[in-house]
Amino acid sequence: MSSLVLPTLAASACTRASGASVSRPRPTKAAADRPAGSADNLRSHRPSHVRDDGKLHRRPVATRAQASELAADPAESDAADGVIPAFGEGSPVWPLIHADLKSGKFGTAVRTVSVADAKVLLAKGASLADVRPRIEFEEFRAGIDGDDSLDVRNVPYMVPHRSAVKRWQGMMLCTKDGLKQRDWRFTRSFRERFPDKSAPIIVGCKTGGDITMEPIRIETDPTTGRTRQVIPEGSSQYGDKSKSNSLMAIYELQQAGYNNLYHLDGGVTKWCVDGETHQGDPLRFYFHPTILPGILFQLIMVEGIVVRSNMAYVKKFHPESFDQINDTNALYGIINDFIANSPINWMFDYYS
Repeated sequence: MSSLVLPTLAASACTRASGASVSRPRPTKAAADRPAGSADNLRSHRPSHVRDDGKLHRRPVATRAQASELAADPAESDAADGVIPAFGEGSPVWPLIHADLKSGKFGTAVRTVSVADAKVLLAKGASLADVRPRIEFEEFRAGIDGDDSLDVRNVPYMVPHRSAVKRWQGMMLCTKDGLKQRDWRFTRSFRERFPDKSAPIIVGCKTGGDITMEPIRIETDPTTGRTRQVIPEGSSQYGDKSKSNSLMAIYELQQAGYNNLYHLDGGVTKWCVDGETHQGDPLRFYFHPTILPGILFQLIMVEGIVVRSNMAYVKKFHPESFDQINDTNALYGIINDFIANSPINWMFDYYS
């Protein structure tokens, strides 16, 4: 029986036990006109979780992730405009996107500009589209508040995940604003900030990415039949240097009809490090309240490891004191039991 059915049945049982009246939906006129014993009439009053043969069936229950996806209106997504995403569900693998960007499949090939070249373009009236998440943009960016000499606008490519569970998972890992996902209406959000699709726009993210580098590929070994990861020089298993949020954004923006885009080499970080007009420091750590859950969680886990280690040692070498500590310090006992039943308990097998 599904988790949705159990609370309903339990609530009904409690209501009957208390003697309270149970409200039932009134039958429609069509149902009232049917004979009392007719199959249609019986079926109309049968609970939805009971089949025709009288047996229970499981109601389909959407997962949290599915519920999150369903919360978005497909008509508002840029997928309704025929835009193929560069990240997330429905996106091609990165090597294919990389090849399309280099070949100019949706317009011109990606034009990468240095910080010096970008400065010249901006002086001539070009705009800088900063596609980093909102918090990063607030911490450091090109330009200065109150100075209109540079046209810098923030249109995040990655936004906080629509699922609260996913956001909290990220916060527990000290990720600012939690786990993120591609803005499901990114090109539409971009059009609201940059309505002129033929205007010169420089697209930048944190590090920029290098379109000239080969992407990380997954290949099949012809001798063993096993897949393996081929990592070009300059990249690593922790990061593909040919990939970036700004390049993924350009891939989608070209599909949306933007035909005068430039890619900022080295991203906004290099712009700031090179000493161009900016505010904030890309090399400084900025505290944000959304990392507090992660800090507290990790502190608790460290304390738990220390307590578990001490208790395991006492239990093995001073068993006469173990019960005394458990009885006189309830918090120690609770933390010890918590860690003992956690996946990291293998660390203390030496004392077992």
